[in-house]
Amino acid sequence: MLLAGCPTWDASRDTDGPALATKSDSLNGTALLTRVRRSVQSSLQGRRLDVQRQGAWQIMHGVLAHGHALQIVAGDRDVSALDYLLEGGVLAGFDPAPGDMIEGSRGLRFAFQPSTKVGQGHRDQWLAILAQCDLSLDQQIAVPWGEPNLEDVLRQAEWDVPLNYEAEFSWTLIGLSIFRSTKHTWVARDGNRYSTELLLQSELTEDLADSVCGGTHRLIGIAMVVRKRRAEGLPMTGVWAEAEAVLNAAVELGRQNQNGDGSFSPSYLHRPGWARDLGEQLGTTGHVLEFIALAASQEELRSPWIERTVERVCVLLDQCHEEDLECGALYHAVHGLQEYLAACDRHTGT
Repeated sequence: MLLAGCPTWDASRDTDGPALATKSDSLNGTALLTRVRRSVQSSLQGRRLDVQRQGAWQIMHGVLAHGHALQIVAGDRDVSALDYLLEGGVLAGFDPAPGDMIEGSRGLRFAFQPSTKVGQGHRDQWLAILAQCDLSLDQQIAVPWGEPNLEDVLRQAEWDVPLNYEAEFSWTLIGLSIFRSTKHTWVARDGNRYSTELLLQSELTEDLADSVCGGTHRLIGIAMVVRKRRAEGLPMTGVWAEAEAVLNAAVELGRQNQNGDGSFSPSYLHRPGWARDLGEQLGTTGHVLEFIALAASQEELRSPWIERTVERVCVLLDQCHEEDLECGALYHAVHGLQEYLAACDRHTGT
């Protein structure tokens, strides 16, 4: 039976166990970064997922947070989750299937299984996670019928854009932001030409407050593709200027609606308030941090209000250490810490 939660480490498997960070007051600068690294490592060492007990929804969230470093239990051995999946390991909800013939090459797609908490809950979710794992487009994915690679997954996603009836392109944009130019265009299955810019424009029309996880996923996709545009040195005009304005407004909304301890409410960015339990608070606060770490300026990342959120996520991870957590809440929070570390490293040039 598949479990929805991420269980704590079984102490009988490792007598050393993970090291817990201790609570501290008003950390900032180097001390805060040390605390963040310790919390990330504790998450990695303190829980272990099992292909017999968890599905792809749980394990892929772990891959999002820890990439190649995530170890899972597969039978009688511990293996890299990413290697296991790319090398053809069997996992419920990670079901690569032959796609369409596109310009002489067959695509590869993953089943869309919303609300199952086993398979892909959003279109192109597995593409977005794999794209964030420092893989190249020629990375092969072992299947019985051929030798497809990540390029085949991306081309299938582009081909299938007209099938995205939910108009939820957050995860598609993440893949595009990593592997394509922001000037990229393509022809999809309906014969129409689409572009990264067109999908961005669609995302900007959606109501964030009515979107999944308070719109933080939409904002993450927008932030990543805007960051790519800036890195390319291309004009930030038109829809790109609008996207920057949306990101800046959302960061400010977070600052205004942050709770005094750095946490965020079940309404995420949109209203202050208190979550019912620590696990829920970890999920809301972690999702907001994940967005802010990608969208805030380098100067703002060092501001006290963001540092309070970073520290609060660390405290919540400590307090929930022995709890069986919902994997989305846990690993989006850890990924938020990872993005914060990456942003700080970019600022210092390390």
